[in-house]
Amino acid sequence: MHLNTNARFSLLMLILLVVLTAYAGCGGRDLLGDIEDTLRGWFGPRTERTKFRRQLAKSDTVSERTLALWDTAYAIAKTTPLRTELPHREVIYLDGALPLSAQAVRFTLPPGRRLRVRYLTEADAATAPLFGELYRLTDGRTGERPRASWSAAAPEITYRTADPARGEELLLLVQTAPRAVARYELQLLTEPTIAFPVAGKDEAAIQSFWGAPRDGGRRKHEGNDVFAPRGTDLLAVAEGTVSRTGNGGLGGKTVWLRDPDTGLRYYYAHLDEQRVSRGQYVSRGQVVGTVGNTGNARTTPPHLHFGIYAGGAIDPYPFLQRADDLPPPSPLPLRRPAQDFRVPARGNHFLRLSPARDGFRVRRLDNGAAVRLLGVSGRFYRVETGRGETGYVNFD
Repeated sequence: MHLNTNARFSLLMLILLVVLTAYAGCGGRDLLGDIEDTLRGWFGPRTERTKFRRQLAKSDTVSERTLALWDTAYAIAKTTPLRTELPHREVIYLDGALPLSAQAVRFTLPPGRRLRVRYLTEADAATAPLFGELYRLTDGRTGERPRASWSAAAPEITYRTADPARGEELLLLVQTAPRAVARYELQLLTEPTIAFPVAGKDEAAIQSFWGAPRDGGRRKHEGNDVFAPRGTDLLAVAEGTVSRTGNGGLGGKTVWLRDPDTGLRYYYAHLDEQRVSRGQYVSRGQVVGTVGNTGNARTTPPHLHFGIYAGGAIDPYPFLQRADDLPPPSPLPLRRPAQDFRVPARGNHFLRLSPARDGFRVRRLDNGAAVRLLGVSGRFYRVETGRGETGYVNFD
C-alpha cells in the first residue's frame, strides 16, 4: 500500500499521540510540539510558498539571482521580526522591491485563545499571491516548518496553541511574489477556545477575579465568579466527561468536567442543582447544572465560581473573554507603494519594534531624515530607514 506524504505524516502523528498522550497530560506538551515540528519537517505538506518557489525555479520567468534575493528577504524577515499585541490590524503597501517582499511580526497568543489571521488584498491573486506562514517560537527561535499556512483558496489561518494553559509565542511571516506590487491588510484576532459557562451571559457578568483575597487574605481566589439569577443554566464549556460531582465544603454543590482534547479540568461550584452525574459524557453547550449559592457562598448573591485546572489552578479569564473586536482602520494616509517621507524637522521621533508608545526604542530618527512608508497600524507607520532598518514610528 502506498501512502502519500500527508497520510504518512498523519499515521506517524497518530502513533506518537497514542504513545505520548499520558505523558503530554502530565506536562510533556512541549516535547510533543517539538516532535510534531520535526515530523512536519520530514513529512509535512509543503506550503503555498514552497510550492510556488519550486515552480519558479523550474521556469525561465525569474533568474537565480532574483530567487536568491527573494529567499534572503524571507530569511531576514524570519529572524528579525517586529512585534505587536493582539488584536492587530495593519495595512502594508509594497512596491515590488525584493528586500521588502517579506515582512514578519511576532506576538503572544494568550492561554485559552484561538488565533484567526486574515488578509485582504487589492492585488490579483492569480498573478500576485501573498503567502502567509505561522511559526512557533521556542527560546526565540522558529521551528523548521510552519505550524500553519494559508492557501490562495482559503486566505485565513485558524490556530489553537498546543498548550492552552500557558499560551504560545508565535511569528507570522508574509511574503509577496517576486517583483509584485501589493497592498494588503492583515487582521490578527483571537477568540475563546471554550464556550461561556453561564447561559445568556458573557465576561461582563464576572465580578470577582483571579487572585482576589479570601478569608482575610489567608488565601487567594482561584477562579472567576460569574453572577446570574438563581436557576440560570450552566453549560459545558467543552465536550468531555464529568469526572466528579460533590456536595459540601467551600464549593457546595460542584461539578468537575474533564476535556480529553486538552487535558484541562473545568470546575463549577456553588450550584443550585446538578444536572449531570459522574462518568457522564457531555457535549459542548449541554446543561450541567444551575446557578446557586451553596457552600461558602450562601451569604452572597447567586453566582458560579468557575475554575480551570492544568495540574494546578490557572486564571480562567482569558478563556472567558469574548472574541476580539477588529481595531478601527488607521486614520493615517498611505497613498502609494513605498512612499517617500521626511521625518518632521521638529520633535523626537523614535523607531520602535512595535506600534505602541511604550514599544522598545531602536533609536531616535534624525529630524529631516528620509524614510519609506511601508504600512500603517493605528497611529504608527511601518517604515524603512536609510540604513535598511524596518520598524514603527509615530510622527504626531
